[in-house]
Amino acid sequence: MKKLLLALLMLFFLRGNSRAEPRIGLPDLERELTSSPEVLAAAASLSESRAVEERHKMTGGPRFFGELSLGGLNEPASRSETSALEGYTKLWARGGISIPLFGTWQKERIRELENRIISLGEELRLFAVRKANLTALRKAYALLWTIQERNALLERFLALEERIMPLLAKRTKEGFLLERDRLEMESWFSFARREAAAGSLLKEECLALIRKATGRKGLFGLEALFPRLEPLFFSGDVLARAAGEENRELQILTKAAETKREIARRVPGAQYDAYLRAGYGFSSEFPGRNGTEAFLSIAFDVPFREGRAASAAGRAALAGAEKAGHEMEARRIAIVADIRGGIARFDSAAAQRTFAMANARTAAESVRADRLRYGLLPGDMLEQLFRSLFIYLSSALAFVDSEGALLQAHCELLGMLPAAADGGDGKIIASFFPEEPERLRLLAPSWLDFATAFSSAPAAGKPALSPSGKVFYFWNGDDLLYPGKGKAFFDQAAKEGASGVLVSFSPRGIAFLRTAGGKARLEETLEAARRTGIRAELLLGDPAWILAAHRKELTGLLRELDGFAFSGIHLDLEPDQLPDAEGRRMELLLSLTETVREVKRATRLPVSLSVHPRYLEGSLGPVAAREFGAAGVNEIAVMIYSTKVDAVASRMKAILSSWPGLRFRLAVSVERELSGTESFFRGGKKSFLETVDFLQGELASPSFAGTAVQSWENYREMAR
Repeated sequence: MKKLLLALLMLFFLRGNSRAEPRIGLPDLERELTSSPEVLAAAASLSESRAVEERHKMTGGPRFFGELSLGGLNEPASRSETSALEGYTKLWARGGISIPLFGTWQKERIRELENRIISLGEELRLFAVRKANLTALRKAYALLWTIQERNALLERFLALEERIMPLLAKRTKEGFLLERDRLEMESWFSFARREAAAGSLLKEECLALIRKATGRKGLFGLEALFPRLEPLFFSGDVLARAAGEENRELQILTKAAETKREIARRVPGAQYDAYLRAGYGFSSEFPGRNGTEAFLSIAFDVPFREGRAASAAGRAALAGAEKAGHEMEARRIAIVADIRGGIARFDSAAAQRTFAMANARTAAESVRADRLRYGLLPGDMLEQLFRSLFIYLSSALAFVDSEGALLQAHCELLGMLPAAADGGDGKIIASFFPEEPERLRLLAPSWLDFATAFSSAPAAGKPALSPSGKVFYFWNGDDLLYPGKGKAFFDQAAKEGASGVLVSFSPRGIAFLRTAGGKARLEETLEAARRTGIRAELLLGDPAWILAAHRKELTGLLRELDGFAFSGIHLDLEPDQLPDAEGRRMELLLSLTETVREVKRATRLPVSLSVHPRYLEGSLGPVAAREFGAAGVNEIAVMIYSTKVDAVASRMKAILSSWPGLRFRLAVSVERELSGTESFFRGGKKSFLETVDFLQGELASPSFAGTAVQSWENYREMAR
């Protein structure tokens, strides 16, 4: 009865939310940023100012003029006072061109420059609005994802209430539990409801920000995918670029300052007006005769205190230009401070996540231990288990919050730093969470799903089949790029107990990944792996990459694929496949370790590799252990392809005991084409799983990570 209760308790706690919600990725929403009303308004304002600027430019310079006059005159016929008046009518027309000179020409240039400054201001406003909206969109989306992760934990915990509280009430009534303790435990559900309500409020605020940033009117039930944020590279050189020539805001401010300096140069000579006019005239008198004229004139209009006015105007313009320069430098200093503060926030969030993950790991282990005690010991173990579950809930919420803070800091830095690039001794800013499988074991049902531990027991004398700890080599990774194939594959791999898959792509698949469709398909595939709790590593297997002449091909490919959310990089380079390898194994080993170092410099992800056991034995062993350890290899898969189980276990134990500072995995073969002494294919799947279980038990140690199966394609073809 107690075991059944435990199973139900854990099952309800880990039950997820299955409601169907619209799922839209962050890149899709980012593409809709141009539909934001704020962005559209700023863009319209910029278009208006540029049109005004163009109009002023087109109306400056030479101008046509024309004049038509008709008048009646009465003039004396002579100078005599008695002279008779003579009346006549006169019609005249004049036309020509008027060219601004000197001060007037300078005024027109200044007016154009002033309109240019207005346009630059509107351009800066559009840039600022777009940047602010994009950052707000990213942060709101990341927060929405964080809220979803929190709510999943809270819902599982709240599902316990209707089952656990009656049991606690019964124990209180029987005198085994104090009322104050029961009330305290009851308050834990109130805490969970409060957190869920606060999450609902935050979710609405996030959705409002997303709607504002994208111009969408719906999205009320949006479900966020994990926000895969582009990694960034930070170094002194990157900081200089971000606060210098690559900063669009400073570029605009620089243009504005230069324009103001140009105005200051022109303004002293623009305190008066001057025109050159040239044209032709026609006149006709009635009665009388017709006449014509041609004319050329220069006109000036100079203030009485023009010199002092020019001096004052020059000082004012120079002060304005100087002010613009100081403001630009102040903004540059603020940008550097913002970036450094953002880096510090990111580092702080990363450290907090590491701490929170350790806490969650400890809390989960406490739940595991108390579950075992509850199943075996009488007394108050129900309360202890429930208390451990609440501590686990608090730790898991803090862990998710720390991830949210890390994503928030990353979102802010995306608006400050240029895209990731190589250079110097810098650091990678990334929030892909390389330890994703452990994270999922901490937060997903599989980590705490103890119901299966009580569902059945193995028959006497027969070992239980190990459902976990296996990693598969999968060479047909191109198959995962077809619609729906990725999810189906990882669902099947999860059923077979896979904890990780090493995925390799053909050159054709790599070419497809360079397209927008290929990138989207791979992201879907990796998201499917994440949701099933399987670690998906990129498998690279060309032995030529060991050689210095071909190493750049490997690092170039890695930089192309580094933006994808793989959990790691696995190198299966096998020096013995190169010509004359037998006589130069030490040379090839050193070349392999240098390749590993280059890979580590080219990627933010953990790097593991497959090696033949001979490279960890004899005279090669100390060199390999030293060099792999110094290179930062995460895990080494030792390829002992033999069906002599005792011999495999003995050889692997020797390697584990020789190099305890490294982490190893045993690679075994189920390849159809190998002989029965090398491959377990012919023995069937059941026998193979029993062998794997035996080996994992025999080799269990802190430095043993589990088994790797070569390969998935052959494993799924094995007979039961």
